[in-house]
Amino acid sequence: MVGVITPLETATIYSLFLAPIKDPKRVLDAGTGTGIWAIDFADQFPDAEVIGSDLSPIQPGWIPPNLVFEVDDIEDEWRHNPFSYIHFRSLSGAIKDWKRLLKEAYDNLEPGGYLEVTEFECLMHSDDDTIESATMIRKWQEQLHVAGETIGRTFNVAGNLRQWLTETGFINVEEVPGSPWPRDRTLREVGLYQQQNMFDASSSYGQAHFTRVLGWSPQEFAVLSAGVRNELRDKRLHLYSKLYVVYGQKPGLEQDSGDEAQEPPAVTPVWTHDPETYRPEEYHPELYEADP
Repeated sequence: MVGVITPLETATIYSLFLAPIKDPKRVLDAGTGTGIWAIDFADQFPDAEVIGSDLSPIQPGWIPPNLVFEVDDIEDEWRHNPFSYIHFRSLSGAIKDWKRLLKEAYDNLEPGGYLEVTEFECLMHSDDDTIESATMIRKWQEQLHVAGETIGRTFNVAGNLRQWLTETGFINVEEVPGSPWPRDRTLREVGLYQQQNMFDASSSYGQAHFTRVLGWSPQEFAVLSAGVRNELRDKRLHLYSKLYVVYGQKPGLEQDSGDEAQEPPAVTPVWTHDPETYRPEEYHPELYEADP
């Protein structure tokens, strides 16, 4: 079965995972980064053995007792005992051979286990063509893609994940793309956090690509990133990027028949502001001030 679910619902955004896992015993968060997802997952499933792996040992030391962090390169050959659930997130631009990585994950899952991959499409969209006026953003993303292709680590993989998982042998593959520009007021706060992510990304994400691969000077990159932030603040530009969550199951004796599938735990968002009257610029004015 291959299906598509859209749009991304509000409660879904607050879930740690979307795959219909039931009682995970061994879990791998590959490319764990700061480890925040692995920590939250270990707290939610205290009986699970959770491993977070990354090239950089930047994770905190105060962690749940059922979680360990390892320094490891997921592009090397895996040497693990089988997992019941494997999680990838935000690896675009970091992986040279995605199909090989997915095969490693497949081979290191127990029968019936799930792989879940969450990636942003590194491309901004608009439904009213206002993206055409975002010249700095378009330049930033176009040059970022050029740099990624130059070193063989492409950024735009999100739209290919469902096909790749299916080709690898996964079944029950589901793709969950995020919805476009939100009309729901309760989603606007989520959009604000994504805007902050983009602010941070414009000055850090890709800096090495521009300066080391494309030969830009740090000053040239600083000018571009400042222009990107100013366009992100421009309320006349109705921009969004697509988030894809794709998960698939390894076939086997314990695979999910569908009848016993459990949805991820329902999460009721706790809003710090009244969604009917909330105006993000009143609470976060610093995000709406233009760069000098």
